[in-house]
Amino acid sequence: MDQGHLETLCRDFEDSKNGLPRLIIKVKLVYYFFERPIADILLRFRLRRQIAADPVFKNFDRLLWGEGGIHKEYVYSLCNNLRVSKNSAVLVPGVGYGRNLFQLARWKPKTIVAFDLYEYREEWEYLTKKIKDEFGVDVLFFKGDFSALPSKYYHYFDFIISDAVLEHVRNLGDFIESSRKFLKKDGIFYASFGPLWYGPGGDHIALKDSDMYNHLILSPEEYENRFRDSFKEINNDSCEGAFLVKEKLFSYLKISDYFDIFQKAGFEKISAYAKISKSALSLLGSNKELVSVLDKNNVPKLDRFCSGVYLWMKLKQ
Repeated sequence: MDQGHLETLCRDFEDSKNGLPRLIIKVKLVYYFFERPIADILLRFRLRRQIAADPVFKNFDRLLWGEGGIHKEYVYSLCNNLRVSKNSAVLVPGVGYGRNLFQLARWKPKTIVAFDLYEYREEWEYLTKKIKDEFGVDVLFFKGDFSALPSKYYHYFDFIISDAVLEHVRNLGDFIESSRKFLKKDGIFYASFGPLWYGPGGDHIALKDSDMYNHLILSPEEYENRFRDSFKEINNDSCEGAFLVKEKLFSYLKISDYFDIFQKAGFEKISAYAKISKSALSLLGSNKELVSVLDKNNVPKLDRFCSGVYLWMKLKQ
């Protein structure tokens, strides 16, 4: 098993199971309970001239200052408020090596089914046993896409939980249409995605703040040359930014495209948050030339500040 993956999974387990890490998380969540609404007001005021005319802006219920304290404890509690998680069936597309599965298992769903285009056999075996032993939850992994799932799972799942996946799906329309087959009529689709392609660090490889828009402002040739100079060797870990760039594993969508695709597929929004990048606010506030280039390249106003999106949706009845 990859050592870095194991260390991450061990931290996830500590966050989900042990007393002190969980206490620290709860204290942070209390702080962010008060901080989020204040940050939302301040960000809307600060960005009012830049993004008020962007039609996608109206879709967001809250703007988050940076990460905004959106720990999985908070995310999954919101899911649980919409539909009880205990004894539910959960589908996790694009699971990768299994980050966040411990936090998800803590809510005691009946079954977690997960799949990914790339296989992480050792990590999946470790998670299957550990989650069953510690939480009593059955976990099944499949290599592939939605077509790898048996038909017995049609309209079976109470939740689809998607973290850091949608920005990498080449044909998001097909992906979302396929998800409908597996979600119950009253099921919940939760998705977090980002960095977004038209936002800061959208290529997942920005090594410093001044590079966060290179993928949008450089010519293809200049971008390729800089990429080759920065990444002499690229491993085959699908969770690494350089691998994603090499394989072109991006959706290349604007925020408005995501909302349009979900709406066309028959989903309706319950709630939506946007993460506003602190670095982007600082850089765009001081570099008018960069703003001019982004304007010239028709980069949407909100996208250029947004580093990620959180969406809670359900199928229309």
